[in-house]
Amino acid sequence: MIANRPAAVVFDVNETLTDLSGLSSVFDDFGLGPMALSWWFAVVLRDGMALAAAGGAASFPELAVTALHELFEAHGRAVPEEAADRLLAGFGQLPLHPDVIPALELLREAQVPAFALTNGAAAPAARILGRAGARSLFADVISVDVVGHWKPRPEPYTHAAQTVGVEPERLAMVAVHPWDLNGAASVGLLTGWVRRGQRSFPPVFTNPTVQAERLDELVAALLELPAEAD
Repeated sequence: MIANRPAAVVFDVNETLTDLSGLSSVFDDFGLGPMALSWWFAVVLRDGMALAAAGGAASFPELAVTALHELFEAHGRAVPEEAADRLLAGFGQLPLHPDVIPALELLREAQVPAFALTNGAAAPAARILGRAGARSLFADVISVDVVGHWKPRPEPYTHAAQTVGVEPERLAMVAVHPWDLNGAASVGLLTGWVRRGQRSFPPVFTNPTVQAERLDELVAALLELPAEAD
C-alpha cells in the first residue's frame, strides 16, 4: 500500500519535542549516579504502560514521583522532602530540541496542521510549548486523559484522529519512541521516526513510514509523500 502525504501530523511530546537532558542537573543534585535520569524515565514508562495494559491509568505526576521513590530506595536512601517538587518543577521547565520549531514552521508553510499528543495532561504540555514559543504552531494539544489509557494502546491514537477530524491513514504520528509508532501503526496511522542518534528500528515493530535523524528532516520527508489521488 502506497503511503500518501498526511492531512495532519501529531507529535509525541516527551523526548520527541522536549529535551529530557534538561533534568540532568536535578538528578546530579540527587546524587543517584549518571544513569539516574534514564532509569527514572524508563520506570515511568514501564509503570504507565503496565497500567494501560491492565486497563488502568495514573497521572503523570503520580508515576513520576513513584519512579523517583524506586530510585532512592534502590540506593538505600530516603527521598528528600523537596525532591518530588524539584523534579516536577524541572520537568515543567524542559526546553525543546532545536529542530522542533523549524519542523513546525515547515508544516505551517505547507498548511498541514500540527497537533501534540501527550501521555500527560494537556495543560502542562501546553505550558511547556508556550514557554518555548511553539504553542501557536500547534492547532491543539491532545491528552490521553480523555480516553483514560496511555499510549501505545489503540484508544489514544483513534481519539487523536477523531479530534483532528481525519481518517487514521491521513494522520501521521511522529515520535522518537519506536513503541509509540508501533501503537499508532496498529490503528492505521502513518508514522515518522526521528532517530536522534538511536539504534536501528526494532524489527519486532511495524516499520515507520519515514525516518530521519532530525525532526525538520522527518517533516520534510512526510511532506514529500505523494498527494492522495482524487
